[in-house]
Amino acid sequence: MDYVNENRHEEQGIPQVLADFLDAETVEAKHRILEEHANEVDEHTVLNMEISLDIIADPKAKLDDRIGYILYYLRTRGRFEGTRLRG
Repeated sequence: MDYVNENRHEEQGIPQVLADFLDAETVEAKHRILEEHANEVDEHTVLNMEISLDIIADPKAKLDDRIGYILYYLRTRGRFEGTRLRG
């Protein structure tokens, strides 16, 4: 088995938390990653997360509020997609 350097993206200037968030295949995985690593997220990283989710956030909002909104969005989207797939 090949071991991949966990910090491979940071060497390229991409925070690992952002790379993991973008690579996550489900909204539940994205939510877990952001929730567990919220203290590692800066303004630039949260902006990239918002863009990847097509979220338009108030740029004057505090970082914690923006992170909270992304988590809320992911929870809501996860519930919707879960319900839709069952029906």
